[in-house]
Formats: sequence, structure tokens, C-alpha cells
Amino acid sequence: MTSQPKHSRPSPTERTRRLLSEAARELLRTGAPLTVQSAAELAGVSRATAYRYLPNNDAVLMHATMPLVEDAGQRLQPPEPDTPDDDTSPTGLPEQASTLVRRMGVWAFDHEHELRTLLRLSLAPERANRVPRRGQTNRDVWISELLEGLPGHVSQAARERLAVALVPLFGADAVVWSTDIAHVDQETALDVMAWIAATLVQATIDEA
Repeated sequence: MTSQPKHSRPSPTERTRRLLSEAARELLRTGAPLTVQSAAELAGVSRATAYRYLPNNDAVLMHATMPLVEDAGQRLQPPEPDTPDDDTSPTGLPEQASTLVRRMGVWAFDHEHELRTLLRLSLAPERANRVPRRGQTNRDVWISELLEGLPGHVSQAARERLAVALVPLFGADAVVWSTDIAHVDQETALDVMAWIAATLVQATIDEA
């Protein structure tokens, strides 16, 4: 008689970890305090139990933001095979910049509530000496990989200037200045940010 495969059930440890991670993500999504106590209450576990998985409030923040990083990585998947070959050349770099900024702009608007919460937390006085905010969305990595496509004759100074100029086009900063300060809708914001990225890259290439 052939035995039927058994569906493995999550262990109590795995289940508790999952509940706490889901609670942390919900706290971030709703803008609630990202504390161990809040995560424990939302997950329905004791505070003592929660501290075994989340030793401090920074651990709650880490679990809350992991899905953001994962989703951002999915948005940055390689282009489809039918993408024109010349998109990898210097002349196609402005379009690559436009596409990258638009794609990550959509991601930022999709996660607007979470990113605004992270922005608020990063500006709190008690976090003044923590990791710089500009690294929280991996924007430095995205920009660095994009600028690898610049022609070799572009100077290091010009590369660094361009990298700095592209920073405000990503993450919470892009959402805040376009909607709160410029008062434009999402589609207009995406169009403008994509145009800025392409223009800056083209200007850097032309100048060189």
C-alpha cells in the first residue's frame, strides 16, 4: 500500500515568527507604533514571547520593511527578451534611466503609507545617529548600477554629480515633493520624474 504524502504543518516557532512578521508589516502599513509591545498585541502573543523573536524595536522595523525590499527587487527584474539591443548602449541610457525611475516611482506610490512612516521615523531626533535615510530604499544601489552604463570618458566628478542629482527621484522623497509640494497627481509625477532622469543622464553624456 502506497503511503500518501503528508502536508507538513508549521511548527509553533514558525507560526509565531510568521504572526509577528505579519504584525510588524501591518503596523508599518497603518502607521502604528513600530514597537515590540504593539507587534505582540497585534499578533496575539505575550510580550515575553515576542521579545524572543524581536529583541528590540529596531527588529520590528527590520521585519516590517523586508517585504518592501523584496517587492522592489521584483520590480527591478531584467527587461523582456524583445527589448531593443541598443538599450544597453550609452545612447539608450537616458531611456533606461527614465524606465528605472518610472518603475520605482510606481513602487513608491504603491507603498506610499509605509514609506511615509519610514520617513517620519528617520527624522525623529532619537534616530539622528542611525543609518542614513537615503540607504533605506537601496536607491544608491539602483543608481550605481544604472551609471555603470555611462561612457568611459565621463569624468568621476560628473558621475558623482549625476548620482546625487538622481537621489530625490526615488523613495519617499519622490512622493513627498511631487504630491505635497508640487501638488501633482501620480501620473504627472511619474512623467515628470522620468523626464528629469532622462534629461539629467543625457546632459551628462552630452557635456562629456
